[in-house]
Amino acid sequence: MVRVAAIQAKPSGGLFTEKNLPRALELLDTVAKMEVDIAAFPEGYPSTGEKELCKKAREINSYVIATLLQKTQNDKYGSTCILISPNGEVIGRQGKTTLLWVFEEGLFEPVDSLPLHDTVHGKVGILRCSEIIYPEPMSMLSMMGADIIFVVSNWNANVIHLWHRIILVRSWENWMPIIGVNTAEWIKSRLVYADFELEPRYGGYSIIVVPEDITSIDEF
Repeated sequence: MVRVAAIQAKPSGGLFTEKNLPRALELLDTVAKMEVDIAAFPEGYPSTGEKELCKKAREINSYVIATLLQKTQNDKYGSTCILISPNGEVIGRQGKTTLLWVFEEGLFEPVDSLPLHDTVHGKVGILRCSEIIYPEPMSMLSMMGADIIFVVSNWNANVIHLWHRIILVRSWENWMPIIGVNTAEWIKSRLVYADFELEPRYGGYSIIVVPEDITSIDEF
């Protein structure tokens, strides 16, 4: 059996700030008391602190999933999700293949690969927020031999019910445990929505779904 932690963190002043890192390290200390095997932050969090996160993963002896943001040469952002091993080493990096049409296409650089990560607990797949909307990314990871999927998200609070239904359907389609990690409730900053009048509320209601009658990854 794998013990996981869906860390529903609240961004401090937005996603593009170093203020998130100290809180992220505190949260990892908290989940360490639960002796979790894999701890996952929501998409975009904490956005900085790769060195510090690696050190903390080693201290708590747990895999950690986090997102880092970097400014690119063409004034866009690179958004990289990393998987850190209990040894404090980054064993997986991945970008985002499916950008949300509302604002991400003008803000982030997309990638064209969807990797699978080997761990002592099996093959771990990671989907980034809107990637779960479409069946193909999840199906691809399933056919590659994934044992467990983490969906790191920053999902609108007013359509959380839709997110839950999508995750339930993807779990059933692929007979796969899915951990949906969302931010705690917050209002997205003007830095992200610079060209829009929208300031939508985000976050809440992270979800862990395990197929019926499955109590351990070893049963797959």
